[in-house]
Amino acid sequence: MTDHRLALIVGANRGIGLGVTKAFLARGWDVIATARDPEGAAALQNLAALQPDRLSIQALEMNDPAALDGFAGTLRGRVLDALLLNAGVSGPEHRNASAVTEAEIGALMFTNAIAPIRLARALISRVRPGSGIVAFTSSVMGSVAANAGGHELYRASKAALNSLSRGLWAEMRGRKLTMVSLHPGWVATDMGGSSAPVSVEVSAAGIVTVIEQQSGAHQHRFLDYTGKELPW
Repeated sequence: MTDHRLALIVGANRGIGLGVTKAFLARGWDVIATARDPEGAAALQNLAALQPDRLSIQALEMNDPAALDGFAGTLRGRVLDALLLNAGVSGPEHRNASAVTEAEIGALMFTNAIAPIRLARALISRVRPGSGIVAFTSSVMGSVAANAGGHELYRASKAALNSLSRGLWAEMRGRKLTMVSLHPGWVATDMGGSSAPVSVEVSAAGIVTVIEQQSGAHQHRFLDYTGKELPW
């Protein structure tokens, strides 16, 4: 592999996405990072100022179907070695299927499950055959086998992402690509909370390691940031 591997990180303005962007850069990758509001993403802008030739920032609103469908055209023919779909939300605070409104569940499912798949499908033709990898930030909460209750709406959205990604994997067969659904751990971010046991740096480094190790495997696996296999 060369030092010119290119990763696209979707949802990179903070938290895990920002951490993964830093980790890829530290390992010699070039990175395209997306943010809803690039001008307001101060940490990402500061990082780009330090490495302007290796990190570019592009605007992307994950809740805008037209933006998802048209994003591939903004790459101007660049070939991706890794694509990480990282955007996600926690959903309504009540977290309860018996209290959720149609608008709330619609917004949660679109952001966490539909939008990542829609964007990935639009970008698959831009991922390098052979060594290219498509990765989704999922969660162990998306595991049906390991469901211990609680957070049922968020669990449902990640289970939907896992199911949709498996369907997308079936479409990808024959392209010689790899897919990974990743559990980043319980990470100390705005979503995970300050008491979470895994730091952004440790999770991000693990995610990049898994992506690098799985490159060329030509399979779809559900793994955590340490490379451990998780039950679907």
